Amino acid sequence: MASVEQLWLGARFGGAAAVLATAGLALIVAALVSRAPPDFADRPVVAVLRDTGQHPGWAIRLAQTAHQIAVDALDPPVPPAGKSYQLWLDAPAAGPPRPLGLLPRSGRKIMAETPTNTRLLAGKGELEVTLEPATGTLAETPSGSPVFRSGLPGSG
Repeated sequence: MASVEQLWLGARFGGAAAVLATAGLALIVAALVSRAPPDFADRPVVAVLRDTGQHPGWAIRLAQTAHQIAVDALDPPVPPAGKSYQLWLDAPAAGPPRPLGLLPRSGRKIMAETPTNTRLLAGKGELEVTLEPATGTLAETPSGSPVFRSGLPGSG
């Protein structure tokens, strides 16, 4: 029969081995899952959002496997005080428009999207931009009419 001391030492070393094995497995999984961020310069523009006068406001690039979009501001007009521009995905198979995020006033903004949204962005539908409160809307649908729009590549 093993003494209490032998059992305690065995448990300590067994526990330490389990912790090391778990940490090692976590590192392996992290190495497999992590990827370098996509180079959006190599990605084609999938949509150019234009106002009713056909003036471009933003260009959208899609990195579908990374579940990200890059939004390049093309000198959009300054929104009214207390407002911001919010991007929505209106895909026929997805129900009501889905919020994708607030748009930059200048430069490029990388936006993480759900796998479902990135799949829908590669299909049929439309991107729309509405004026929303400066912090964006928490509503499930836009609060106003689109002020910029663009068809998606799958729409023909």
